[in-house]
Amino acid sequence: MNTRADLILRSFAPVIAPQSRILDIGAGKGFLALEMTRQLNARVTLVDVAAYNHTALPLTVCDSRALAFADHSFDYAVLSFVLHHCPQPENILREALRVAREVIVIENDVRGKLRGAITRLIDSYPALRFGTPPCYIAQSRDAWLAWFAQFPVEATVLSEFSLERGFFRNVTIRVHRKA
Repeated sequence: MNTRADLILRSFAPVIAPQSRILDIGAGKGFLALEMTRQLNARVTLVDVAAYNHTALPLTVCDSRALAFADHSFDYAVLSFVLHHCPQPENILREALRVAREVIVIENDVRGKLRGAITRLIDSYPALRFGTPPCYIAQSRDAWLAWFAQFPVEATVLSEFSLERGFFRNVTIRVHRKA
């Protein structure tokens, strides 16, 4: 078990039905997808812009702004620390909402300019290593919620948690189309 992935999964697992079809957008090393498969018995599809999956789960390398899946192909799309790596995150969110009934967003809750600069620097380092986009956005939970308000969606905070010995504060938000 990957402790970091387990902690992230615990932030949203209670709202996921067992055996759900989940699209993990920006799957990274694949550890969260592996935990969703193990703990939720979910059918997880991994996509990312680069191939650095460290699991045996299959990965499709693609541009998540134009996913090759039919509308409503998945029960959930998971965007775990993805949107802040997008210069235009609205494109990723729209695609996620197109292919999934609900979207689970996990993002940094960054408060203050200095913490924002440090977060962008730390979070951009792996981008250099793996050829993925750098950290473009470092903002607070309230700023994320305000950002979601521009779309015809309902965004609900599911949980808040810390990673990396408390340095990173994070928020998990459930997003779905308004009825």
